[in-house]
Parts: sequence; structure tokens; C-alpha cells
Amino acid sequence: MKTPRKRTWTAALLGLVVGLAAALASFALPAVPAYAMQRRSGDYISIPAGETIDDDLFVSGQSVRIDGRVRGDVYAFSKSLIVTGVIEGDLITAGAQVVLDGQVQGNVRAAGATIQLNGSVGRNVLGAAHDIQLGSNGRVGGNMIGAAESVSVIGNVDGSLSGAGNFDLQGNVGRGAELALESLTVGPQARIGGSLTYYADHEQTGIPAGVAAGGVRYVQTQNEHQRETVRRPDQRFGALGNILSLTWLAGTAIIGLVLLRLFPRFAAEFLAALETQPLPSLGLGVLALIGTVPVAILIGLTIIGIPVSLLMGAGYFSGLLIGWIFLALAAGSILVGLVRKGRPWHPSWAFLLGLVVLYVLSRLPFLGALVTFVGLSFGLGAFLFALYRTWRGGGEPLAPSGSRPSVIPAVPIP
Repeated sequence: MKTPRKRTWTAALLGLVVGLAAALASFALPAVPAYAMQRRSGDYISIPAGETIDDDLFVSGQSVRIDGRVRGDVYAFSKSLIVTGVIEGDLITAGAQVVLDGQVQGNVRAAGATIQLNGSVGRNVLGAAHDIQLGSNGRVGGNMIGAAESVSVIGNVDGSLSGAGNFDLQGNVGRGAELALESLTVGPQARIGGSLTYYADHEQTGIPAGVAAGGVRYVQTQNEHQRETVRRPDQRFGALGNILSLTWLAGTAIIGLVLLRLFPRFAAEFLAALETQPLPSLGLGVLALIGTVPVAILIGLTIIGIPVSLLMGAGYFSGLLIGWIFLALAAGSILVGLVRKGRPWHPSWAFLLGLVVLYVLSRLPFLGALVTFVGLSFGLGAFLFALYRTWRGGGEPLAPSGSRPSVIPAVPIP
């Protein structure tokens, strides 16, 4: 029987991504609505000790170091990030190396090759990396979710611990732990305040008795027969495809929430274009979706046209991604409008709802390809209209005609 293993792992991964999406939404809510945002970029960016930034901070560069204090949220995209100071809001970061030796009073959302948490986090931690380490002096005041090749928890987690990978548990977990495992090492000083539930293909040995106050529960993900059949290439590629698609979903959620925060006017232009020009958006999107690649190839046949071809390719794939993201916002806004009947809801939640709906619809047998094609066409067409309108520097965003009710409810873009 192959079905039980597939269901168990798919459910575990989907549950992890849904939890990831729900947790990610919180960073799009401004900690202090009056804050603006400071933007800094360069090869090396430093916030020295003694400097205080009273706004949210967006930084990008090769190396970023924060020794001072930031009173808002920090969005950092760099090869290396070191924080020894204090961040009073959330830390949202992606890079090769993330090191926290200081304090984050809010949440940490991090993706990279290595994530080291040697300081304190006031609320929750969400990490995806090759290695995630919570050092002996590290502390997480809320819950910790980690997906990595190796997850080491030596410090303390006041809330619950969940994730997937090879786990080394040496510290204390205040509540329960639920893990999808390749391997598990539990040290003699480790303690779990609730229950320990782990999913693995075989029962783990060396778990000290009484380590979990609520007991230890093992859920087998495959039996002896499945251990033989799982080695078939088609099954390996099928499992890999599921992991990659869910990783893509989580990554799209991160990018979408950042875009909503950084480009609220463009989001409004996109929704207005989709509302007022649905058929032109679809038609333009179909032409761009089908015609851009052949045209780029023809232009690239000449040496002088290669840079233009590369720019067209980059713009094409960027437009597909951004169009899909804002189409998810539109779909989620429509669903929210139908259910809540005009009552306001933050656009971040509408976007995440729409993203999950589009993800499910695009994976339906037979209909999935059609949904994907139509969705990409709508998104790309509306993206081009919104880009043209923004480039022109038009006044207010396009408004729906007053002769008919609005299909896409107005959302309070931050």
C-alpha cells in the first residue's frame, strides 16, 4: 500500500506550509501605523551602536550589520546579516547567513543557508534553511517552526516546536513538539512540557524516558512493503515535486507580502485594471504569454539583440510571478467580499487566501492546466496595464464604473 505514506507526508508538509503562510501574514501588519520606511542599499550597510531608527527599515546589500536599535520592522535581503542590537518589531530576512546575537522583540521570519539564533526572540520564529541553530544562549518567547536539513535546538523555546528535518534537541520546549523526522537526537538535559509527536519511517531510539511530560507518540510514515517500493524513481520524483511545489507556495507568499507592503499603489492599480478592463487584460495577457518567448528568441539570434532578449526574458518571468501574486489578491478579495459582505479585512489575509485557492485549483486534474493558463493570462495582462498606468504617472487609480457593482471589493492596501 503506497497511499498511507503519501497522505501522511503530504498532510505534514501542507500543514507546515499553511502554518507558514498564516504566520507570515503577521509581518505585513504594521507594528505602528504611523511609521514610514527607511531604505538603505549598498555593498556594506551598518547601523552602528548608539544609532536609533524610528521607522521600519528595508536594507539590501552584500553585508548588513545592525548594532543599533530599530523601533519598527526590519526587512533585510543580503548575503550576510548580523544583528547584535535591538529590533523592536519583526525581522524578515533572506540571505546566505543570518546571525542573531542581539534581540528581536517581535517575530523572526528567515530563509537562508545558515540561520543562527544566539540572542532572544520575543515572539515566534519561522525558519527555512540548510542549517538552523538555536544556541545555548538563544531563547524564543513563542513558537518555533523550522524546516532544514539540520535543526539544532540547544536554547529554550517557551512555546511549541514543529518542523521537518534532522533534529538535535538539547534544550527546553515549554509546550509540545511535532516533528517530521529524518533523524532525532535528544540530549539528557532536554525537556518538553507537552507531548512529543514525530513522523518517521522507523521508530527513533535513544529518546530518554520522561523527556516529554505529555508522552511520546510515534507515527510511522511507511511500512516494510513501502520501503521497497519507495525507491522507485517515479515515486522519488513525485515526492520531490510535492516538496518543491509547497516550497514555491511558501516563497510566493513571502514575496507577495513584501510586494503588498512596498508597492501598495501598484497593487491598487492592478486591481483597478482587472476590474475595469477584464477582457482587454485577458486578451493582452494571452498575446504576451504566447508571443513574448518566440519574439525574444528571434531578437536574441543577433549578437546586438542578446541583451534586449535577456531583458525581455527577465521582464516576462517577473511579470508572470507578480501578475499571479496580485491575481491571488484579487481572488481572495472577491471571496472575502462574498463571505464578509463588505466588512473590511486586511489585504494580507485576502492575498494568502487567494494564493491557497489558486494553488489548489491549478493542481486539479484536467482543469488545473486551464486554470493556470487563464490565471497567468489575466495576471500578466492586468500587470502590463497597471505598469503602463504607473509609468504614465496617472492620478488616481482607475475606478470601476458606477453603472455596475464592483466585483473586486475595495481592500485597505497598507
